[in-house]
Amino acid sequence: MLMLLTLALVLFALMFLAVPIAISLGIASLVIVLLWGTPGFVLAQKMLNGIDSFPLLAVPFFILAAAIMNAGGITTRIVDLLGSAMGRLRGSSGQVNIGTNLFLAGISGSSVADASATGALLIPEMKKEGYSGAFAAALTATAALLGPILPPSIPLVIYGVIAEVSIVKLFIGGYIPALMIVAALVFVVNHHARKHNLPRRGRQGGAVIWKKFRVSIWAMSMPILLIIGARGGYFTITEIGAVLVVYAIFVGWVIHREFRWGKLPGILTEAGMQTANIMLVVATSSFVAYLMVVHGVPKDLSRWIQEAQLSPVVFLLLINVILLIAGAFLDSTPATIIIVPIVLPSAIALGIDPVHFGLVVVINLMIGLIHPPMGLNLLITQSIAKEPMGAILKEGLPLLGIMLIILMLVTFVPATVLWLPQVMGL
Repeated sequence: MLMLLTLALVLFALMFLAVPIAISLGIASLVIVLLWGTPGFVLAQKMLNGIDSFPLLAVPFFILAAAIMNAGGITTRIVDLLGSAMGRLRGSSGQVNIGTNLFLAGISGSSVADASATGALLIPEMKKEGYSGAFAAALTATAALLGPILPPSIPLVIYGVIAEVSIVKLFIGGYIPALMIVAALVFVVNHHARKHNLPRRGRQGGAVIWKKFRVSIWAMSMPILLIIGARGGYFTITEIGAVLVVYAIFVGWVIHREFRWGKLPGILTEAGMQTANIMLVVATSSFVAYLMVVHGVPKDLSRWIQEAQLSPVVFLLLINVILLIAGAFLDSTPATIIIVPIVLPSAIALGIDPVHFGLVVVINLMIGLIHPPMGLNLLITQSIAKEPMGAILKEGLPLLGIMLIILMLVTFVPATVLWLPQVMGL
C-alpha cells in the first residue's frame, strides 16, 4: 500500500507540473525502483515486453489510415453528403456533426483525433446556423467519444492485448453501445434545435443527394470492409489495419484524385509521431502494471473482495467509480494498462465476462475526456470554438448525464455488449 501511495503522489506531482504522462510514469517507476530495490534492468525489459505484441501493430495502421483519409478528401465528402440529406431538419449541422463522428469512429479509433477533425469542420458551421459556440463544442467533444467504442478502436486493442480476449469480439460488442449513444445525442440535438427554433437549410434534390452518395460510397464502405474482414476471418486485426491503409490510398488517389504522393512523407511523419507517443505511454504503463503485480496489489484486492463478500453489482459500481476518477486524471492508455491487470482477475472470479468488462472499462475512461479536470476533448473543442470553459461545461452537463446513463445500462445489462457477438457466432 505504501508503494502504491508513493507511486500515486509522485505521478500526480509530475502531472501537476505539466510533465507529459509517459515521462511522468517513467520517473514515478524509477522512484519505486530506487526505493524498493527492484533491479534496474527490469525496467527496460518490461517496457520492451509491453510493446512487443503483434496486435499492437494495428495501432499505427489505424492512425495512418485516418490521416490518409483526411488527405484524400474522404471526410469532407461524408460531411457534404450528410449535410445534403439532413438539410430539412432544424439545426441540421448538429445532426451532421453526430453522423460525421459516427463515420469517423469506424476509421480512426481515436476520440481526440475525431474531436479535432470534426471540430475544425463543423463547429464554425454550427455557429453560423444559430447554435451557441459552447453547445457546439460540448456536442463535438461528446460525439467524438464514439471513436474508441466503434471498431477500429485503439483502447479496445490495448485492452484485448492485456486481457487476452478476442479483439474481434470486443469490436463487435461495441456496436450496440455506440448506437445507443448516437440515438441519445440525436434526441438531444433535435430537442435543442426545436427549443431554440433553429432554421432549416432545406433539403437538396434527390439527384444532388444521389450524386454525393455515389461519390461517398467508397468511403462509407470502409467500416463494412472492416466488419466483413474481421467476421469472416479473412484478416487478423493487424492485417485489417494494413488493408484500410491500402484502401484509403486507393480511394483518395484513384477515385477522388485528391491524394498526392508528395504528401506521404508528412503523413507518415505525423502518424509515426502519434504512434511513438502512444507506444511510449504503453511501455512505461506496462512497467507500472508490473510493479503493481510484483507488490501484490491484485492479490490484495481479490482478498479484500472475498472478505467483503462483494456482489457483482456492487463490484461493478465500485469499478465504475474508480475508472471515472482515473479517467479524470489519466489518459485511457495508461489507465487501462495499470488498472485492468489489477481488477480483471476479480471481475472474472465474480463471473463477469471479460468482453463485457472491456466495454465497461473503455466507456468509463472515454467519459473522462468530457469532464474536468483533464477533459482533453473539451480542451480541443474549446480552442476551436473560442468559448469560456465554464459555458461549455454548463452546456455539456446534460450530455455528460446521458453518457453516465448509457454507462449504467451497459454495465448492468451485459446483453448490450454480448448479444451481437453471440448472434454472429463469435
